[in-house]
Amino acid sequence: MKVSIVIPIYNVAPYIEECIDSVMNQTWKGNLECILVDDCGTDNSMQVAENKLHGYQGPVSFRIVRHDKNRGLSAARNTGIDAATGDYVYFLDSDDEITPDCISMLVGPLKENTYDLIIGDYKITGSDMPKAPLLLKNRTVLYGNDVLNAYRKMEWYMLSVNKLYRVEFLNHHNLRFREGIIHEDELWSFQIACLAQSLYAVGYETYIYKIREGSITVKRNHERRCHCINVILKEMCNFAVLHQLQNSKDVHNLIHNFQIITLDSIHKEAPELLHSFYSEQRQMMKTSWVQSFMMDGMDIRKQLRDLHLLVPVPLAIPYLKLLFHFL
Repeated sequence: MKVSIVIPIYNVAPYIEECIDSVMNQTWKGNLECILVDDCGTDNSMQVAENKLHGYQGPVSFRIVRHDKNRGLSAARNTGIDAATGDYVYFLDSDDEITPDCISMLVGPLKENTYDLIIGDYKITGSDMPKAPLLLKNRTVLYGNDVLNAYRKMEWYMLSVNKLYRVEFLNHHNLRFREGIIHEDELWSFQIACLAQSLYAVGYETYIYKIREGSITVKRNHERRCHCINVILKEMCNFAVLHQLQNSKDVHNLIHNFQIITLDSIHKEAPELLHSFYSEQRQMMKTSWVQSFMMDGMDIRKQLRDLHLLVPVPLAIPYLKLLFHFL
């Protein structure tokens, strides 16, 4: 079995050496390749990376794949998937690190079985921001709709990193990151959860997620965020239709929960845009309260969540603002 680690590189000169070190220091002695995707940054990140690789004679097979212009994180990850020759692909951000036993821990379950998705736990450094935990116990195995149900219940996290994805599964469903947006992990993990038929959880921290000033995580561009949220919501709706998942309660609630949470973010970050974006979403989603009621039955919380669908947009906005106070 072969594993491909994909590292997109863009303006990370102070961090890329430690990132590559963490790959070189893997204790797993199996067939491991690492694909560095040059996304045409403006600093000397690639020079630092190439200097680090110069003279390396270890077991990891490093390759550099270059873009001809900057295309963004999603495109760089897609380039990595397309270039991967492994049975599984693993995403590592270029300003983060993995623990020495990361790949060894994650491939361990594959000695006995094959899974679409293997997920490990992680830790955050550089910030006291709350962590989206891995709630599944070590050695938990999920099949079929239980994978999606566990994601809906937030038992496994939305981040795309620190997971082994079976390449044949990704290619069979033509799963690639949506390019040109931020928060692409929201859409990617939704799609993975909808289609993955097997998941294995490794309950150990195998990834070091670093928060730094200037990262995409820290920066805020409110107008762009709002635009990308709408794109993601539209893609979720289209994906559900394409894969005939409209009658899945988990899919329905993932989409509607995402709408409410992101509208709350818009209300806090760019309140002047709330009306126009909500109006666009109502047109886009085409969901009535009656449809939601039929899907959710007597779940009062979900009925209250979707009550805004009963009234015209001008009346729905005040209700949503009231709802936001209870989120």
